[in-house]
Amino acid sequence: MSWEQRNADFCNAQTDAQMAYIEAEREVDRLEAENAKLRELVRDMVLNMGGCALHGNPLRLREFGNRAKELGVDDG
Repeated sequence: MSWEQRNADFCNAQTDAQMAYIEAEREVDRLEAENAKLRELVRDMVLNMGGCALHGNPLRLREFGNRAKELGVDDG
């Protein structure tokens, strides 16, 4: 294998590694955003259950259900 070919292979490997890193960073950002939404949903549900406001309030239940569905939580 020539020096030029080894150099080209090395450059291609570097580019592949950089692209994989960028994709991983994007996935981390996406997961962190999803995690923040999940934490907010759970916090809101816990706070509302404390005063029994959740029970007997179908609008709040529907709101929580919609938010959960947006996050990919399947109800059954």
